[in-house]
Amino acid sequence: MRITNSAMTKNYLFDLQNNLQKMDNINTKLNTGKMVNRVSDDPHKAVKILSLNSEIKNVEKYNYNIDETVGWMNNTDAALNELGTTVSDIKALITKAGNGAYGPDELKALSTEMNEKMKELGEVLNTTHGGKFIFGGDVTDEKPAKVVQNPDGTVSLTLNNSSSGNLNASISDGIVLDYNVSAVELVGSDEKSLKNLNSISEIFNKMGKGTETDEDKNKLMGDLMKGVDTFFNHALNNRTEMGARVNTAECVKNSNEENILNMKSILSLDQDVDYSKTYIEWKSAELIYTASVQVGAKLSVPTILDYLR
Repeated sequence: MRITNSAMTKNYLFDLQNNLQKMDNINTKLNTGKMVNRVSDDPHKAVKILSLNSEIKNVEKYNYNIDETVGWMNNTDAALNELGTTVSDIKALITKAGNGAYGPDELKALSTEMNEKMKELGEVLNTTHGGKFIFGGDVTDEKPAKVVQNPDGTVSLTLNNSSSGNLNASISDGIVLDYNVSAVELVGSDEKSLKNLNSISEIFNKMGKGTETDEDKNKLMGDLMKGVDTFFNHALNNRTEMGARVNTAECVKNSNEENILNMKSILSLDQDVDYSKTYIEWKSAELIYTASVQVGAKLSVPTILDYLR
């Protein structure tokens, strides 16, 4: 087989290009810190890396949902705590009102304070989180409670939004968490707790005017007081349940973060560059390329044309 200078040159240029391409590939790995930058670099590892990245993003999305729901539930817990405090204050007012030693001015002051407590309850039921009403059920853009200032001087509460729907979020694969409490759940679908409080407000108004009857006083210290206790206990139970949900969400988040860490460790084995090893490979490729360039300079051997000049 006859070997011409042209054939030698073509083979040389082909090999030189391969050496340069190898240097470029290693240089890309060093620059990006990744062993696989294109699917063609290693199809099997590329598919595995894409799958791991997708799974990590999904779990991170779950953790984002958890952060959002925990923030909502913490705000709900604070509101329920304030609700319990206000209801306890109302109970204390009822106890004071039952004191026969109170005079007209003191009873009038109690009536005024009762009106303020009713307004506070309305504000608590209309608490917002991120511009959304947390006790509004699944209708978060409407106030769940309405505070009414009546002509006779009393303050009453009614439900403005009767939604009792649940808000939920996916916090892990196959785990969905309900994270809200509606006003309907707190006061009852028949608004029994609100009606009970409205009756108390009316009796306090009568006491402030001195028009109450013995029946009013007996009702206040009997059934209405029991209704306040029931409302307080119900709010406390909801707060306890909310705390349990927060604990569940935080436990799931810890598990998710551990899964993310494990997946990133596996991802690192397939994707991250061993800089010391790769740099040695790059220096070796550079040495080979430099040697091939030097050898190429000697390929242009003299021909008869060189002697005809």
